[in-house]
Amino acid sequence: MKNPFVPRPLVTSSALALVLSACGGGGGGDSLVAVNPSPPTGGGGIGGSGQSTTSSGTIDGFGSIFVNGVRYETDDAEVIIDGQVLDDDALRLGMVVLVTGQVDDSGATGDAERVVYDNELKGPISSIEVSADGDAKLLTILGVNVIVERAGTVFEDVSFDSVSVDDFVEVSGFTGRGDSLRATRLERKDPFVPGQSLVEVRGRVGVVSGSQFAFGDVSVDFSTATLEDFGSVAVSEGQLVEVQGTLAEGLITATRIELDGDPASRFTDGATVQVQGAVTGFLDSASFQVGGVEVDASNATLQPAGLILANGAVVQINGVWEAGRLLANTVQSRRGRIKVEGPLGAVDADAGTVTLQLVPGSVTVSIDSATRFDDDTDRSSILRIGDLVPGDFLEVEAYLDGDRLVATTLDRDDDDNEQELQGPVDSFVAGESVSILGLTYSTTGAEFEGRDDVDISADTFFANVQAGDLVKISDDSIADGIADDVEFEDRVALAGEREFACFGDDDSEDDDETDDSSEGCDDFDDDNPLASDDDLTDDDDDLTDDDDDLTDDDDLTDDDDLTDDDDLTDDDLDDDDDDLDDDEDDLDDDEDDEDDDLNDDDD
Repeated sequence: MKNPFVPRPLVTSSALALVLSACGGGGGGDSLVAVNPSPPTGGGGIGGSGQSTTSSGTIDGFGSIFVNGVRYETDDAEVIIDGQVLDDDALRLGMVVLVTGQVDDSGATGDAERVVYDNELKGPISSIEVSADGDAKLLTILGVNVIVERAGTVFEDVSFDSVSVDDFVEVSGFTGRGDSLRATRLERKDPFVPGQSLVEVRGRVGVVSGSQFAFGDVSVDFSTATLEDFGSVAVSEGQLVEVQGTLAEGLITATRIELDGDPASRFTDGATVQVQGAVTGFLDSASFQVGGVEVDASNATLQPAGLILANGAVVQINGVWEAGRLLANTVQSRRGRIKVEGPLGAVDADAGTVTLQLVPGSVTVSIDSATRFDDDTDRSSILRIGDLVPGDFLEVEAYLDGDRLVATTLDRDDDDNEQELQGPVDSFVAGESVSILGLTYSTTGAEFEGRDDVDISADTFFANVQAGDLVKISDDSIADGIADDVEFEDRVALAGEREFACFGDDDSEDDDETDDSSEGCDDFDDDNPLASDDDLTDDDDDLTDDDDDLTDDDDLTDDDDLTDDDDLTDDDLDDDDDDLDDDEDDLDDDEDDEDDDLNDDDD
């Protein structure tokens, strides 16, 4: 049995105690205050009056640290790492931290009084699975499913390619679809020693028997453990806890168990709150969660304006706490779905832009204070825009804000002579070329794939593609401006999400075979996500009612040919046409079979 990852509350009990002590007690001191994510305009501390602020998010850069777009000076801050007071040089890129301090009126710079980091998971890797496209891996650690990304995860003392079974690792990150943990940072520790190495894991208590309880793939012996925040309450089934201890032969001998309370109880009405994380439990814009906090963003301003709110989207929420939920004022994207990989052609540090030079042309991307810089070449311990030089090979992830690309992550890597461009389709010439972000690639001889990396024919691709669809073009080997691979991509789901975030056996009596415990996975067809008989069904809802083009949920295969009108009727599909070969480009509108029909709702 898997141990479903349960997100750490926005403020844990131990972190909250630290925050309250720093603020001199309770009252308003426990609020998380929203800050403006605009780029810093100056350096140093605030040097005057500021707003008392607490912010939760990833460390995206240094000088001293950037969290949620704010540059915090940490020279005089108390830094607490996994319960230990350390120097600020112990802070690392990708850590999800809680910062308290003062922020200036511009919301750009501040002075940190305290920075708290507590890892989400620490233990040996028991299994590894690689995604079909090779951009993500699923690690199983103490029964918890952890997704790491080639470009989206910061690695220390190990790399995406070298991480191995039995590595003893520490993970920081956000909960995502299907109770998985998407790692923002993974660090390999000293080799695991059974019965000696300290492990940490979060989850819900299973069946309790004497002084032991079931805990996912392992059991926990708490007979000698220190119980924190339990008060007079006994350990019981269903409690959300964090367990620390040693592991041997499937048994954790706990040294410490902390009971986590309801995050809603830690805020007062009117408190200003900021939280960064992945969207879960999405019903609509008025009802979803981020970091275990209920959010209502029905009246929020979205950045960018075209931001799609859906399960798995990584966002930053700023708002006000009211009646047990966060009423969002703004929602900002923190992970882009546009990707550019290639050599740096030019850099303008003053303007905050980098220009990547691909064979068909150039792409310029803006950098702001929320952009995470990572150097996989190890040439710089701390990478800044001023360290970049033309010729550097970059992997950039961005979102489109009007006519401007804004980078969410920038990685410098070793040049592999390959280039990649992922973005919305501008235009195409069937059988000849595809244009993305103003760059045109010839598709002669290219291989084509659907959204889950299943091969499709060129005819199928061009019969389905529409302007605005998210498509990735890979110019492999030695880049020459001719596409080697052309793939449909999900607009929201990040690397590995379709394959790894929804898993398990069905545990209900409904008509599907998906694991109903994999929360937020309804839009993925787990029965046969991109097989030759995969038809669009009533369950494959588009993200908006008005989107007639193919969305994240419309999986393409050789058999999912849509007509040019894209509004499918009951007459569009037939059993006899279910197995289409590469020569069949269009569906027979005159044949009808009610078992395989797409109805008028499947736009």
